[in-house]
Amino acid sequence: MEPDYGLRKRVQNQPIQRELDVARQRELVRTVIGGACVLVAVMFAAWQHLDARRLGKVEFDLTERQSGLLEERRHLALEKVFLEGPARVEAIATHQLGMKPPTRETSAVIERVTVTSSPTSAVVAQR
Repeated sequence: MEPDYGLRKRVQNQPIQRELDVARQRELVRTVIGGACVLVAVMFAAWQHLDARRLGKVEFDLTERQSGLLEERRHLALEKVFLEGPARVEAIATHQLGMKPPTRETSAVIERVTVTSSPTSAVVAQR
């Protein structure tokens, strides 16, 4: 017959001291450094890619803006030619400002005087 109670064996919980495996530690350090290098390379490539996409979008926006400004410039040049036209200026002068077209009695012809240039060789008197 066996007893109904169990015997306990006393276990001593002493810390187990292991030796450091230097080769394993070096391998772990190499793996971590290699992983960090790969991570840096991937981050750099991703950064370059995103920067190139951003600059492509900026270039596209500037090209669209430039084409819009060129179209506006052409429109303004045509409008300027129209507004400076002699027929329009005469119409504004006669209708809005109350001016009258010139006649022979009210206008005078002024002749332009031509200035002769001085000779290229000149004699200068000394004292």
